[in-house]
Amino acid sequence: MFIQRFLLVFFLVLGCLCKASTHPLTPRIEQLKKDITKLTYEHQFKDAQILVLEYLKQDDLKPVEIFYGYFLRADIRKSAGKSKEAIRLLLESKEYLEPIKDKAIFESLIYGNVSECYFNLHNHIKAKEYALRSIETSPNKSLRGSGHAVNNLILGYSNYKEKNYSQALYSYQEAIKQYKLSGDICEFPLCYNRIAAIYWEQGKLDLAQAALQKSFYISDSCDIDQYRLLYYSALLEYYKYQKNYKRALELSDTIAQLNAVIYNQRQEEQLHDLEIKYEMELTQKENEHLKKSARIKESDNQFQFMVLISSILGLLILLILGLSMLRIRNKKNSLLSNQLKKIEVQNKEREVLLKEIHHRVKNNLQVITSLLHLQANQNSDHSIQNLFKQSQYRINTMAMVHEMLYQSDNLSKIQLKAYLEELTYSLIGSIKDEQQTIVAQIEIPEIIHLGLDTAIPLGLLCNEIITNALIHGIPKGENGKLYIRIKELEIPSFILYIGDNGVGCPKDLTLAKISTLGLNLVQKLVRQLSGDIQKDSSKKGCHYIITFQEVE
Repeated sequence: MFIQRFLLVFFLVLGCLCKASTHPLTPRIEQLKKDITKLTYEHQFKDAQILVLEYLKQDDLKPVEIFYGYFLRADIRKSAGKSKEAIRLLLESKEYLEPIKDKAIFESLIYGNVSECYFNLHNHIKAKEYALRSIETSPNKSLRGSGHAVNNLILGYSNYKEKNYSQALYSYQEAIKQYKLSGDICEFPLCYNRIAAIYWEQGKLDLAQAALQKSFYISDSCDIDQYRLLYYSALLEYYKYQKNYKRALELSDTIAQLNAVIYNQRQEEQLHDLEIKYEMELTQKENEHLKKSARIKESDNQFQFMVLISSILGLLILLILGLSMLRIRNKKNSLLSNQLKKIEVQNKEREVLLKEIHHRVKNNLQVITSLLHLQANQNSDHSIQNLFKQSQYRINTMAMVHEMLYQSDNLSKIQLKAYLEELTYSLIGSIKDEQQTIVAQIEIPEIIHLGLDTAIPLGLLCNEIITNALIHGIPKGENGKLYIRIKELEIPSFILYIGDNGVGCPKDLTLAKISTLGLNLVQKLVRQLSGDIQKDSSKKGCHYIITFQEVE
């Protein structure tokens, strides 16, 4: 055990020396990193974003300082758990590398963080791709304290999932080397646990057990309960693999106890942080009392009398401090409780108000629809009546969105499947003949939710195509089908397949030259959604393939 602790100290010192030789950053960047780390650790992500934006407003920033500001902006999103948005911001930050001479190390930093984001999204293929790019871009340097250790951990796990065990072992060994160089020897247990899992898969049980033993020694030396838990969890899997269910059952009790210890430690840390905030003012008062006590001790000539007076004063101080602490804590708890109640009431009032706004917008749109209906009835021209009806359909499409938001608990997004189903069946009921049977085949994942800025243009687009299908595509008196299918592509893109099994589109109709208002509107709505539209001539009827993106 002594040798292990000596090696631990040795590697920590070696890591500090290696960290000191990494790429130098300006004092302004180091201070910003320190402030951002503190805020993200306390989950104050909004304040961290504001701090970065204020930093980027400075006029005298160097190119590397400008880049690092945008990079930290993306890193905050990653820390907040918003990996998809972080990937986009990380790749956008590459634009600011052009003026920097030694930019390879920064590109490596970007690719490494993108790899972590994809790994958090369980997209191991992309995570592996960007981890390799990070290492290839700057193989011998890294602005991250542990070098390329994290990249090698991601590569190791990805190769393990692909059953490429030899390459996985190599990656984990490389991760261990990087951790040694940075002095992060306490990260070894994670590597050795994964190495043990590979040896199990290969049937090399002695090597697996040896790797687990190394994991245990280092976890115990570092005195980190989380890594002890990793070791015991891996050992549990080993006993299950060996079908030693008795030892596995005994070990499960140990794991449960360790989980309880870790949970209690976290609770104590949180309680400790709260107590520190409450007792900051009391600490100053306590210091003043201690100074008074020290002066009394210095002025007293009789040792016994001094001890007696000091003891009495100490007891009185502790009693006063205890009573004061209890009173202040109760007062602050009362104030905090009242503030939370006020915030809860305000949130409920805002929610009710926002729902009422959506309801009134829907009602106003319905009033407009009724006025159009009355205006259409006063005109005997059939073509003009159709124009009024099509305007009614479009307004109803927008009104449905506000109605669904009014009825939903989520006031910012609606479920796309429910919205398009209601829209489609409403149009079918309004346009088809009584003798007709129109069937709608709608395939949309229920997990897709979109905001107003995306749902309304998409609904208007579907409204135009479905209306054309019901009026022109499927002959009156004949039965028909409508097809709507949406697939989610790479974030934040989608693809929409929509069409009918009617008589088909006119042969001379091309999307490049459109004369009708409806299809012209479709083209504009597709552009509004940053998408593209194509005709699908391989199926019977009139079909379109539309790609679009969520508007943020």
